[in-house]
Amino acid sequence: MPITTFSNVDDGLEPNQRQRGHFITNIDVDDKRLWVPYAEGVWFQPCCFNLTSGGFTVLLKGLPSAKLGVHYHVGTVRGYTIQGHWRYLEHDWVAKPGTFIYEPAGEAHTLVVTDDSPEPALIMFMVEGGLIYLDKPANGSLAAYEDGFSALELCRKYYRDAGLDARRLDALIR
Repeated sequence: MPITTFSNVDDGLEPNQRQRGHFITNIDVDDKRLWVPYAEGVWFQPCCFNLTSGGFTVLLKGLPSAKLGVHYHVGTVRGYTIQGHWRYLEHDWVAKPGTFIYEPAGEAHTLVVTDDSPEPALIMFMVEGGLIYLDKPANGSLAAYEDGFSALELCRKYYRDAGLDARRLDALIR
């Protein structure tokens, strides 16, 4: 579940540790240890934390019938479906492998992996800015906030608790 509070916008790096240039990272979808729990039946692997804009990029994995709470985007989002079927409850389309989605800022929606998805959904999401989780779809109030800073802290905590080297995440900070 998203972090509901955060009071620190520091990336935790010393100035001489900050790299802002090109980089690559590799995702290992088969290594179960690297999937950060996010919601019931939903995990992600981080790809990039943009701590200039607060954005982030993740590979999201969701089991059939899994759902993320209704959320509002303050920036644009781009997504690409690698496997599985998913949709937003507020729209009538279903994303399948090969589907690219562009989401303008300013929309609230609820992501669900369809019940009939033949496999877990894998979706690459590039998020510009934060997500505001709402307590209800229409006229909702703030329930939680997620951005590159809170996602980084969530990953660091998970890595520490799982016995993984949290310093590996520093290379993903831009």
